[in-house]
Amino acid sequence: MPQKKLSNGTIFALEWETGNISSSHRALNKMVLGILKGALIGGILILPSRNMYKYLTDRIGNFQEILPYFPTWKNMEISNGYLAIIEIEHDFKDTNAPLIPKGTDGWAEFQ
Repeated sequence: MPQKKLSNGTIFALEWETGNISSSHRALNKMVLGILKGALIGGILILPSRNMYKYLTDRIGNFQEILPYFPTWKNMEISNGYLAIIEIEHDFKDTNAPLIPKGTDGWAEFQ
């Protein structure tokens, strides 16, 4: 997880999701724990939208998949830090660009 030391000596974390939804949960939990322990002043997780997700490699965590868990993080007593999740979206689809092939990882026995 990339971190940035700010001019006042505090550390801010940023995660651009490239893993599955479990990875998204781990990133957020690490940020919350870092904030609660005073090791971080904040963190941001950047996730693709569900619409953009279908053009990425298989099973990347996405905003809509993590949305039901927002009450968990909203109910944590984080008074000394900042936690955010940012949803990104593609501008357009280039019909001339080839799509990334989706694999069937974990299904090797069935091919």
